Amino acid sequence: MQANSWRATARIDLAAIRQNLVVLTSRYGTKKYVADIAADAYGHGTSEVGRLARKAAVTVSESSNPLGGELYGLTRDPLLHAAMRVSALVIATKTIDAGEGVSYGYTWHAPTRTNLALVGIGYADGLDRSASNVGSLLLGGVEHRIVGRVAMNALVLDLGQHSAAIGDEAVVFGDPAVGEPAVGDWAGQLERPCAEIVAVFGSHLPREYRW
Repeated sequence: MQANSWRATARIDLAAIRQNLVVLTSRYGTKKYVADIAADAYGHGTSEVGRLARKAAVTVSESSNPLGGELYGLTRDPLLHAAMRVSALVIATKTIDAGEGVSYGYTWHAPTRTNLALVGIGYADGLDRSASNVGSLLLGGVEHRIVGRVAMNALVLDLGQHSAAIGDEAVVFGDPAVGEPAVGDWAGQLERPCAEIVAVFGSHLPREYRW
């Protein structure tokens, strides 16, 4: 397990993948549905996903195809559920005055006095640096924008007048059914395909599996 696993994690919902298999196999009818497990099952884990597919009598293939992301909920289809949730913990907080810069190169300066949260996830964990000053994370039920450059193992959120505590969880994307941002929202902010997003996170972060 990576040294920073206490700060950032990719949680894989195997129950969601199992339910997606049920939906997809029923839709294909007499045609045979093939589960796409390319790129370590899109970062979800080839062994775990392959085991679920075989139990459902579904053939698996490591040849990627365009609809393959549907198994992992990488779609707006309301009957298919997101299987990956990426989150990280707040590791520090700070208040800065108007005009003060944030992160490397000070690419962002606070327009007013504001509260900041340092979150333990960065480009070494699979979070694309293009999210600098663009992307947002859900913290305390509110979406807060990333300010300044994304660093190797950390990023900064502008909390405005909101507050946070060390150990609070910030969600990159998760389950829209419970009010979390969808992976499509994050991918849209970065103008990246959903499949690329989950495959990269899944290959960089420690994975936790749950039913």
